[in-house]
Amino acid sequence: MLLKSILFLLSLIAFSLLSQRSPKNIDTNYVYDLPIAPGKKSMVMQGYNGSYSHQGQFALDFKAKKGTPVHAAREGIVYKTESSNVKGGPKKKFLRLGNHIVIKHSDGTFAAYWHLLYEGVFVKVGDAITKGQLIGLSGNTGYSSWPHLHFDVYYFSNGKQVTIPTKFVTNKGVKELKVYRKYGNPKVDQIIEETIQLPKNIDKIEYHFQDASVPPLHHRSYSWIITETQLRFTANSYGTILKDTTIAISAIKWEQCKTAFLNCGIKNQKNIETNQGCTGGTSITIQTWLNGKENFSGTASKCGGKTVGNLSGNTEKFLSVIKEGVDPLVYQTN
Repeated sequence: MLLKSILFLLSLIAFSLLSQRSPKNIDTNYVYDLPIAPGKKSMVMQGYNGSYSHQGQFALDFKAKKGTPVHAAREGIVYKTESSNVKGGPKKKFLRLGNHIVIKHSDGTFAAYWHLLYEGVFVKVGDAITKGQLIGLSGNTGYSSWPHLHFDVYYFSNGKQVTIPTKFVTNKGVKELKVYRKYGNPKVDQIIEETIQLPKNIDKIEYHFQDASVPPLHHRSYSWIITETQLRFTANSYGTILKDTTIAISAIKWEQCKTAFLNCGIKNQKNIETNQGCTGGTSITIQTWLNGKENFSGTASKCGGKTVGNLSGNTEKFLSVIKEGVDPLVYQTN
């Protein structure tokens, strides 16, 4: 047992040393996404070699209110996270109290996202992250004078972090960002061009699955209704209620569900076909609301191997985000 523990400890030390070797093929021409939501803009409040806290660093501070969604600037694997801190301030004693996410890239570099909100980290170590993915919420924890997002890219050399300059795709083209200038993430334009109806503001999301393709004994239809403060799950079999559960949710969970609507490409299609005459099948309906008024509705039906309707997007991934972090006892049925 002792020998196994020693070998395990040695393997961790070896891994740590290997991970801190200088990478040989750093992609200095890589173009990053802005670490903000599509269509949003942010001002760079402190740039490279900033006089306040960036001396000798290629680091950027983006102006961001508490709770602003943070998106991955580059794809990679989550290397490190921290989300338990609640304190922050302009003193060095807060230096190690910043909530953060560190993502390792394929060329051996790392991207660091700092000063995140308490419990404002949506990913865990080992997760594979896609470019543009929602990963957390900005805050004001750690060595910070105001709510903002700190971003830098670095590699290890002889155990020390060496930051490197980065370029971003912006609404002004590919740029190396300058201090006191505002930049926008242009990618929302690509989404809007393909979308007929997209809600800008919502206070309720509904996800309905209707099943009529199996015998009554196994039939299951269900609904998820999510608002800013609670989630309700109902399940029925041909009108017989099997489950009706409501739980409270956090503001972070609500933000995840709203953002997933965009990230999963939920939208209306132009061409609406029918599968009239087909018996049985399943359907998914997604709706969003604001102040009691419906501002999005789409349905996709599957019958006889054919899917039709005016709803498109990755509905399975959207549902997985809704279910993420919810106790399975809430939605499991016998």
